[in-house]
Amino acid sequence: VSCKMSPLLTRSLKRSAVVLAALTPSAVVVAAFAPVSGGGGSHGAQTHRNTCHFQVPISITTVVSRPGFLVRSYATISDDDKSAATAAVSTTSGSSAVRSMKPTQTDSPYFQMVSFYRFVPISDPASARDALFDALIKIDGIRGTAYLATEGINAQFAVPTTGGEDGAVESTIQRFTEVVGDALPFDPFEINAINYGDLVDSTLPTFNRLIVRTRDAILRSGLEGEGYEDSDQSTTYDWDDAGRELTPEEWDTDLRDAAATSKKEKKGILLDCRNAYESDVGTFSDAVPLGTDSFSESWDVLKDKVEGMDKSEPVRIFCTGGIRCVKVGAYLKQELGFEDVRRLEHGIVGYERWSKKLGMAGHGDGSDKNAESLWRGENFLFDKRRLNTDGGEE
Repeated sequence: VSCKMSPLLTRSLKRSAVVLAALTPSAVVVAAFAPVSGGGGSHGAQTHRNTCHFQVPISITTVVSRPGFLVRSYATISDDDKSAATAAVSTTSGSSAVRSMKPTQTDSPYFQMVSFYRFVPISDPASARDALFDALIKIDGIRGTAYLATEGINAQFAVPTTGGEDGAVESTIQRFTEVVGDALPFDPFEINAINYGDLVDSTLPTFNRLIVRTRDAILRSGLEGEGYEDSDQSTTYDWDDAGRELTPEEWDTDLRDAAATSKKEKKGILLDCRNAYESDVGTFSDAVPLGTDSFSESWDVLKDKVEGMDKSEPVRIFCTGGIRCVKVGAYLKQELGFEDVRRLEHGIVGYERWSKKLGMAGHGDGSDKNAESLWRGENFLFDKRRLNTDGGEE
């Protein structure tokens, strides 16, 4: 395989990084081009002629032309029972470095959607990213996204499984949690158990790739590094001090009690901490939406929504899977001084799972028809399905 470069492309390569690759079941031919940091000059011209040729047996090959260049790895996979297939594994460098792979084919008829997060200090997010990615690629067909930062981990995956009979899903997720737990230097499920979403047909679109990446924050909020306004306190928030988590059953009871009381000190406020495009398609009864376009807009809106409230009044908050409410709860308590913050464990996903299992009205032929779910409408999903009335991932 030969690669011909036009003069125009050669000039453009002095300003950008490019990797070209030809993949076959038995070989990988890679031409890597990248500017040297600080770019240009004769040093940059040398990289234009940096062409590498590889004959690859069943293995993974990494091509690195110089330290700091964009890296691409390609894995060639063979199967005696199927035609040979090739899966691309890629790596980038920098503060938002990514390890990613196109999922291998799976014979599993279903995906179990799961999500989890934990706010925990990570001293070396890059090492944790690499260890997690290397462990996950051993699970055939898995796809999804995980973010790691010094503040913790936030992840959503579609895990292949044979279905819901004979404990197949439970066995699959147990193996998955063991793989994840063994790869990380902390227990990601110590505070919150894994959050089960839907069991979906494997032909439905979920995620295009398996992606594990480092970022400056696992949930970008606009609060990082900004500290406390009008305060002499620390410039960081304590994410462990974010209010009291209520189970879906406790949440349901609490909302019904609040709706039935006329006492202001018990009624408080119920805040939908998602964006407007999410609240527009579904929310809880009597919820007050923030109406934001992005999560980073939440903080001034929160001040307006709770203005004039007594600091002892309950503030109930919910989001899709629970992670946004950690930062909202911390802000309400530590910045705005509210004493009674209550947030929904596992978010809307957890409430929908609980109400469906209980057989509430609107969830099949359950027996408890007197108890109607307090959820109204659809839940906005953060995978390629987008909308579902029975839950989703954040």
